[in-house]
Amino acid sequence: MNRYMLVAAVASAMLYPGTLAGQNVSGTPDNIVSVVVNGESAEASDVEGAFKENEPDSHRDANLPRFAIVGKNREFYLGIGVQLLGEGVFDFGGEMSSPVLFIPSATEAPSQGNGASLKFGWQTSSIHMNFVAMPESDNRIGVYFKGNFMGNNNSFNCYHFYARYRGLVVGYTNSLFTDGYAEPVTIDFEGPSGYPFITLFTAYWHQQFTKHVSGAIGVDAPVTSFSEATGAEEVNQRLPAIPLYVQYGSESDDAHIRLSAIVRPLQYRNLVAGHNSTLVGGAVQLSGMTPVAGNLSANANLVYGHGIGSYILDDYFLGLDACGTKEAGKMELVCTLGITAGLNYAFTSRLQANIVYSHVANMLGDNAIMDRTNYRYGDYVAANMFYNLNRFVSLGLEYDYGHRKSFAGEGLHVNRLQCQFALSF
Repeated sequence: MNRYMLVAAVASAMLYPGTLAGQNVSGTPDNIVSVVVNGESAEASDVEGAFKENEPDSHRDANLPRFAIVGKNREFYLGIGVQLLGEGVFDFGGEMSSPVLFIPSATEAPSQGNGASLKFGWQTSSIHMNFVAMPESDNRIGVYFKGNFMGNNNSFNCYHFYARYRGLVVGYTNSLFTDGYAEPVTIDFEGPSGYPFITLFTAYWHQQFTKHVSGAIGVDAPVTSFSEATGAEEVNQRLPAIPLYVQYGSESDDAHIRLSAIVRPLQYRNLVAGHNSTLVGGAVQLSGMTPVAGNLSANANLVYGHGIGSYILDDYFLGLDACGTKEAGKMELVCTLGITAGLNYAFTSRLQANIVYSHVANMLGDNAIMDRTNYRYGDYVAANMFYNLNRFVSLGLEYDYGHRKSFAGEGLHVNRLQCQFALSF
């Protein structure tokens, strides 16, 4: 139980915004948009500001296009950007199949003679489009699209595609339950194991109540992953999940603390009783970021709930939303705890470093029945450095460590060294 002792420390630190820190993704210096004029001129800062407001709320996607087209009479701004990400990866101590996703729960024991491996990845390279119509009007409309090559057999894959009008966002993007700006920066595209991060079809309304206080509520398309159960099976879902949050942020947007919650109705078929049943899962989350001192900043996240495995990075599609019980025909929710904390230090405007720790634990009730080889808990550690050569090119170096343990008590670990070349325009 010692692994849970961090909960109190993280929670107490997050109760006061001044003890946390935020950070910006490497390779995205300020004032990077160059305006291509078509009709009338516009300030680059105005175009960049409109694009930032239309981006996903996540540092993962803070890659502004380097060039923009301004419509006649400033009726629209259009930016199309490309980011080439190339990684060289060396794994040892365990087997991790993906060259771009470091997932402790997916660690496998290496076969004889395969205790280390060298891989190269490019699949996270992306193309994105940022379109803002009527940018100087209260009726501003934004459309954002981003795709990478993470589909089957490296096929092109939609990562974001949504529309934004006033406080309303509708489309395929991050769930409202994800606090994208509080997530630590990593080269690893998967991210910290215990972090709530999922992309799906969603709709939500955001409201700014005061200069510092904001909130949002939405609906998420149902995404579920159940373990096999005797006399019970998953059925088509009928109800969406409902995420919401309230947030206190600084005027400069470099610090915030957010309290989030989610309600998840999950349906299954009780084959013994011959009817459908509904489990109501849910979770609460405390997250935040803030400067600490000088160039040092930090971020942290604590999430706890039942039936939220599909929302946790390391638990995704492992059957950890719900499992069977000793009573045939009935299922129960899996309890999940996630803890993530990170520090960022900017040595110069070009050089920054990050360290990250994350832990996830899945806990069962006394009547639960789960495959003993399934994922019980794991740890994730990352340390990296990024250097911006110029406004287009940056370099990164990272060390990752992952540890997993099954419900049967079997443990595996893996180490990864990786370097990254990033070209953005």
